[in-house]
Amino acid sequence: MATGQTTHPTYSTLHFLVRHGDWVAAIVALVPVVAGVLAWATGLSPVYAVAGLLAGAFLYLIMRSYVELVRVIVDMLLPK
Repeated sequence: MATGQTTHPTYSTLHFLVRHGDWVAAIVALVPVVAGVLAWATGLSPVYAVAGLLAGAFLYLIMRSYVELVRVIVDMLLPK
């Protein structure tokens, strides 16, 4: 690095979540739903489908709040 030059961290993961966080939250929340429905479709109890739906709803809430928190951090603390 030449004298006088500074490098700033890019925080690529944070910027990815700011741009695509809505999709990430939806996809992550669909995983337990699909797993529960597949478990039910393979002959297990329908309780697995219900549990998958409940877990998906809870996971969506958690992921959305995490994405919102990341957006606030990026907006307020990272240099523009």
